[in-house]
Order: sequence, then structure tokens, then C-alpha cells
Amino acid sequence: MEQVVCVNYLAVLVAGAVYMLLGALWYSPALFGNLWMAGIGKTREQVQKDYSAWKLIFAFVGSLLAAYGIARVLVWSYLDPLWGGFAIALVGSVCFLIAPMGINELMEHRSPKLFFINAFYNLIGFIIMGLIIGLWQ
Repeated sequence: MEQVVCVNYLAVLVAGAVYMLLGALWYSPALFGNLWMAGIGKTREQVQKDYSAWKLIFAFVGSLLAAYGIARVLVWSYLDPLWGGFAIALVGSVCFLIAPMGINELMEHRSPKLFFINAFYNLIGFIIMGLIIGLWQ
């Protein structure tokens, strides 16, 4: 009889929360916040004025969806959980996030620095989510 493996929803919740925390650190002035603001052409005051709790809620829901996607593909793949979580997150982020982001950035004539700030946040964030999910699967 085949064993049924389910998504670990606690791992999805934690992975999504960690992704958000990484974003808070990544886009803070301590790391890349100042370069990011220059890349989008806004000052700190403009970014703070544009702040909305709804944006954070939407971002968290998006983080949970991304984490769930990694978990769901891992369950379907029957890969070793840790290696599979890493591999799915790496391939998913490069092929389905970074490649289309690069096309958009190129067509919108945005700064390569902005592309790399955003791309590496997603790459590292997805890998961390994949590892969290893989460890708990």
C-alpha cells in the first residue's frame, strides 16, 4: 500500500513568516534598503507615506502561497525532503521568478542593481523556505 504524504502546514506557515522576516531585513537600511529606494526612485519618506498594512497582509499571503507551492511540489515529487525542498526552491526561483523578473526589468529599463537586489532576495528566500519545508516534511 502506498504511503500518503501530506503538506506540513506548520512548515508552510513558518517558511512564509521567515520569508517575510528576511524581506524586512533585506530591504532595511541595514542591508539593501537604501540601494533599493534609489533603484525605485523614492525617498524613505515617500516609502513610509506609501506604507499600508494591506500591503503587508497581501505580501504575507503571497509568501504563504509560495511556501505552499514548494511544499506541494515536494509532496508530488517523492524526492528526498531536504534535497528536494532545496532543489525545487532553487529551480522554481530561477526559472519562474528570476527569469521573468529579468525580462521585466530589461524591458522597463530598470537598474541592474535593483534587479539583483530583488532577484537575490527571492532566490535566498525561496531556498530558505525550501530547506525549512524539507526539514519538516
